[in-house]
Amino acid sequence: MQSYLAAKRTVDDRALNRRVLERFSDELAGIDDPARVVEFGFGVGTMIERLAEWGRLPERTSYRAIDRDPENVAVARAQVSDRLEPTEYRIVDDHDSGWAATREDVGTVEPDGVETADFGERTDGRSIALTLEVGDALSPETVASDDDAGRNDACADAVIAAAFLDIVDLERALEAIAAALEPGGLLYAPITFDGATGFAPSHPLDDRIERAYHRHMDEIRDAGASTTGRRLLSSLPEHGFETIVAGGSDWIVRPRSADEGSGYPAAERTFLEAILETVDEALAAYPTDVLEPADRRAWLSTRRRQLEESELSFVGHHIDVLGRLESD
Repeated sequence: MQSYLAAKRTVDDRALNRRVLERFSDELAGIDDPARVVEFGFGVGTMIERLAEWGRLPERTSYRAIDRDPENVAVARAQVSDRLEPTEYRIVDDHDSGWAATREDVGTVEPDGVETADFGERTDGRSIALTLEVGDALSPETVASDDDAGRNDACADAVIAAAFLDIVDLERALEAIAAALEPGGLLYAPITFDGATGFAPSHPLDDRIERAYHRHMDEIRDAGASTTGRRLLSSLPEHGFETIVAGGSDWIVRPRSADEGSGYPAAERTFLEAILETVDEALAAYPTDVLEPADRRAWLSTRRRQLEESELSFVGHHIDVLGRLESD
């Protein structure tokens, strides 16, 4: 999983809708610093690396990163600091136990420890106070209770949910995000899957494979849906959000042209291998009257051969959405 998450960095880089990203960055810039950002489903840290490399975070940012997979957090902890080193930003320690604390390290993180970074007298350049947590981002435990003055000090100015909402229960996720945000807070949800998967060259079984794969997302997989992107647009108002801007963000992976070299860019062969494995695992869950195992194996064998020979291309349709939690 960690190699897949790292390999899709360049795929996401190309796919991200620049208009939505720029508006998100502009909105963040208007927040009193430090801007308080929480990322649901942090993975191995590619989003914070990207935002820092592209200069999309404010001068001072308190960044709380939550992921339920301890291995993801371990990888992020080992590499994010080094990868931010060449950027304009530097990591500010926010815990005695180190710049990247996990829930196991520090127990239940108190609001002041997570969200209110002590930047002190630092004025030289841009800073990120980063905290990593192993935990369920949708659990109520991630949101602190209101204080006597009615302000939730743990509330965020922005929640990032990248390639996340399509693999969880959307309504539950929006409830958790709304609870985590200040009134007027932002939801940035890029790379949200929306119902189209395609491979090239074409294969006679493609239509059946795609229908079965999407049906698995909708009916068999524990959570998530194949049309989450469009559902998100209609669900946001029901949870108190307005949509600020939205746009397409398709994954397009193809072999390099003759002028570009050979093979696939960066680690995108690894990305495609993981996509094929994911599709195969989904199809294997069906009984033989839905899809014959021999047909599944034949389709997969063809696709793997095409990948090995650098002939396989892939398209996945996504939507990027920026929303704002309406004030009371």
